[in-house]
Amino acid sequence: MKKTVKVVLIVVATAFLLFMVSMVAVVISMGKSTQKALDEQQNADINMEQVKDGTYMGSSDGGMVKVEVEVEVKDHKIVNINLLKHECGKGKPAESMLDEMVQKNTDDVDCVSGATASSKTIRNAVNKALQCGIEEN
Repeated sequence: MKKTVKVVLIVVATAFLLFMVSMVAVVISMGKSTQKALDEQQNADINMEQVKDGTYMGSSDGGMVKVEVEVEVKDHKIVNINLLKHECGKGKPAESMLDEMVQKNTDDVDCVSGATASSKTIRNAVNKALQCGIEEN
């Protein structure tokens, strides 16, 4: 009987260890794919004097973070940013950036600590929306 209990414990411990190793591998893989997606995001320098009045849509995919925004511009000023979609996990604090973007009239604001992936992806979506409104000279 004691031998059977030992064998069962060894099997359970081995299965648990394999499960934990698999989970670590998945987390590392997800982190690498998210970092790759964030590295591929590019933000243009936006001169708000070149952005015409209107409402513009922008979206960005940061790997595990996906964002869609609607940006309203009037008289070369960002007057409103609607967050239409934010799939973020723990990145909700990054949404506070939107008010700062409106206040400062730019997408170029600091990331929120602890929500870097969401911060970068939100900024990229707003930047893409503003690019849609740039007047051609």
